[in-house]
Amino acid sequence: MNTSDVIEMVGVEVADSRRPGRGPLAGVDWSVARGECWVVSGLQGSGISGLLETAAGLRPVAAGELKLFGESLAPLRGDELTGIRKRIGVLFSGTGRLFSSLTVMENVTLPLRYHEDLSLSAAAEIVAPLLEALGIESVSASFPAHLGRSWTLRVALARSLALRPELLLLDDPFSGLDSGQFRWWRTLIESVASGHPWLLGRPATVVIGTDTLRPLLGLGHRFALIDRGAWRVLGDRQNVLACEESGLREVLGDPS
Repeated sequence: MNTSDVIEMVGVEVADSRRPGRGPLAGVDWSVARGECWVVSGLQGSGISGLLETAAGLRPVAAGELKLFGESLAPLRGDELTGIRKRIGVLFSGTGRLFSSLTVMENVTLPLRYHEDLSLSAAAEIVAPLLEALGIESVSASFPAHLGRSWTLRVALARSLALRPELLLLDDPFSGLDSGQFRWWRTLIESVASGHPWLLGRPATVVIGTDTLRPLLGLGHRFALIDRGAWRVLGDRQNVLACEESGLREVLGDPS
């Protein structure tokens, strides 16, 4: 394995969280180098969410080997596993799995309060620049249920960035956004990938899961496809545009 790899999967089968037996995706061979921006595409229900949860160390592999930051996760337990997970930020699909009973500020500061044993006021002072950078400081006292989807997603993004992660996994962040909101997200992701001030200028490795690929062709460095339970690394933008597979044409939105 290259020491610059952030994610390495060899023969990985993604476990099915809902039922035992064979998972929805198998045979994943995947290496993500530090500083890359990957776009993983597939139709809804293809297994993208499970793959990203596996890459975050939140779901054990059903088969194969997973390494994160050069370390195999199989033997890790307790604080060692937590130490790896703290280096990874995850934006979950939907509304980001925010806690409805907590305010925006309480949701965003939760990782700091839990892992660093900080008070709410101390954690709030730390994340204040992050909320300002994402334009959500004005809703910090609101509850997620009182916000629209675009604002809720920004809150979930802020929580995923709270610990200044080295790897950011984004599960379907663009669904339902208008063109202006899409441009905001694209600019933000480009900034995170190149070294956002909140990350102290350190570029993050980014993986985006999506069922709509074409708008992201100019954002990703590398691309992969999940099609009917099969995993395929496509390569760069030119490789994607040259590929004639029907599964890829579907996520590109091309007419059949």
